[in-house]
Amino acid sequence: MNPETGTRIAVLKELLEAGGETVSGGVLCRTLGLSRQSVWKAVRSLQEDGHSIEAVPVKGYRYVSPPDNDLDPSMLEALLFDCPWGHPVLHWERLGSTQTPVKELARKGAREGLVVMTGYQTSGRGRLGRRWESSPEGGIYFSILTRPAIPPESIQILSLVSAMSVQDSIRSVCGIQCQLKWPNDIYWDGAKICGILTEVSSEPGLVHFAVTGIGINANYPITPMEAEYSTASLFSILGKKVNRGKLIAEIIRELHKGVRILESPGGVGRTLADYEARSDTIGKTVRVLSEGGEIIGKAVGIGTRGDLLVRIGEEVRSFSAADISHLRSLP
Repeated sequence: MNPETGTRIAVLKELLEAGGETVSGGVLCRTLGLSRQSVWKAVRSLQEDGHSIEAVPVKGYRYVSPPDNDLDPSMLEALLFDCPWGHPVLHWERLGSTQTPVKELARKGAREGLVVMTGYQTSGRGRLGRRWESSPEGGIYFSILTRPAIPPESIQILSLVSAMSVQDSIRSVCGIQCQLKWPNDIYWDGAKICGILTEVSSEPGLVHFAVTGIGINANYPITPMEAEYSTASLFSILGKKVNRGKLIAEIIRELHKGVRILESPGGVGRTLADYEARSDTIGKTVRVLSEGGEIIGKAVGIGTRGDLLVRIGEEVRSFSAADISHLRSLP
């Protein structure tokens, strides 16, 4: 974070924490170790970005309201002020895929926690090379750079951590309990609401970096055709819009916590047990499409590398990359 951006975020955090009360310029200067000129410039910059901040003569500054854009990067960084991740947050109005700039910056040495988000993706991608169709407005599309201290063979588990982080955050921010479909899809009452893609740069024994892209159907109604294909959105469930920035910030916090647990002694086992206990796939009859063809069986557990264990007759097979469907019962 460059000094100017850091000053903006620090000033914004102090004004937000004041809860609408006026904060004197002198207090801001002493608290943050800044000059009055630096505070004034930061306030002016925030105002230009759409933050409504009132300058009260003699008394100081009062935060009135946030920008209309709920994906404002300054607000997101302020919400994550005490979190190691989410600095910087880079925002584009339109991108092919948020994965692309994060991977480019990762190869140049960008630090863990970098976030790229956009209001509209034109070439989003999902698992197994699928295209992720983005709504022109109201969706959540962002990618985050991580450098997890785990072996390459455990990287699938990072996808499970991402899914649980989204599930926890939607429950916390929106008050709804979604389901996890292996490995990292989020569903509501049988309809997909979120997809996650993790791409990795590694060599034997070492993960250089991972880029996790998260797409959530957020603030737009679902069309009859989308509903027919079992798609849901937060708006269609709640009947109102959610603050996308707050949800993204919560996901980043939860993901940071989950990755630190994964890296800790015994963390892989704890993470797998947590996911298996939550997964809506376990115990279901499933159709599995993989390079080896199609099979139908019962999902009975999660393997040591995050793979899905499926019982077919007396045999239990493991799948690490496959397309699965939940079935009502064995045909």
